[in-house]
Amino acid sequence: MKVFIFDLDDTIIYYPFGKVDYNNIYPDVTLFILLDELKYPKIIYTNGTKGHAEDILKNMRLTSSFTAVYARDTMPAMKPMMESYSFVEKDIRKHINEKNKYYFFDDRLENLQTAKARGWETIWVHDDFLECPYYVDYSFPNIHTAVMFYLL
Repeated sequence: MKVFIFDLDDTIIYYPFGKVDYNNIYPDVTLFILLDELKYPKIIYTNGTKGHAEDILKNMRLTSSFTAVYARDTMPAMKPMMESYSFVEKDIRKHINEKNKYYFFDDRLENLQTAKARGWETIWVHDDFLECPYYVDYSFPNIHTAVMFYLL
């Protein structure tokens, strides 16, 4: 089964001033609709805390879009450590099935490199016009465009 895994900070949400202000995080209706049309399990995988992820998703009105949140305080290691990815895969297999294809959306190249080493499809979400390294399958300027690609 296809499983879509999303980083949170600077992938689903971008803070233009580099500091999180929960009072200035608003619903993203477009992203909600796009995620709703993506009829596969969707998961958050972040180096932030679970509480941080839950607060962001709540303010963006995206909580119901995701079936699980993997965060630094719920895993034995953080990205880009291989142990972290292994943990996520193993836990997903408990709930979904043994043969999954993982699609991983992240803004950090080192995180994508480890994901590619695990056999995941890698999607780089960033707004720089840089050449993609060999371990990046696709590159998009924002999360909306990236998700739309998988709906076509």
